[in-house]
Amino acid sequence: MRSPTMLLLILAVALASLISAGSASAQTMPPAPVAPPIPSFAWQLTTFPGVTTGIAPGRYTIQFVPDGTVNIRADCNWVLGTWTGANGVLDITVTMSTVAGCPVDSLEEPYVQALDAATTYTFDASMAMIITGPEGEMRFSPALPAMAWQSPRPQSAS
Repeated sequence: MRSPTMLLLILAVALASLISAGSASAQTMPPAPVAPPIPSFAWQLTTFPGVTTGIAPGRYTIQFVPDGTVNIRADCNWVLGTWTGANGVLDITVTMSTVAGCPVDSLEEPYVQALDAATTYTFDASMAMIITGPEGEMRFSPALPAMAWQSPRPQSAS
């Protein structure tokens, strides 16, 4: 039978071997990819899980404000909340919303619920933002400011 001192020595050597093997494998693993920060301009929804028809531009938007607030247009309602995110991890918490009645074809409720449940973000090669959660992927493109395409042109004097 081995002495308690000998058993402790064997356990110490085995533990040291495991620790050094773990640190060696951690050093050889490549670093995880890092997603860039989310720009604070408005993003418009272009693709929503399960929706096969076109989504009207500007009907569903989101803006991540640097102060940690989020501004969301969900069809006929405006939604406010908070957000945190970095390196591809995203958490959005919806805190309040207007309560206008939206059209029958509205994605207002599932859109807000999907944003509230979002867990990650990334950008594809075309710089579209992809927000993912339990419902699947939502794709967004940068939204043009409303004034850029709605401004009337001054009429020339005759």
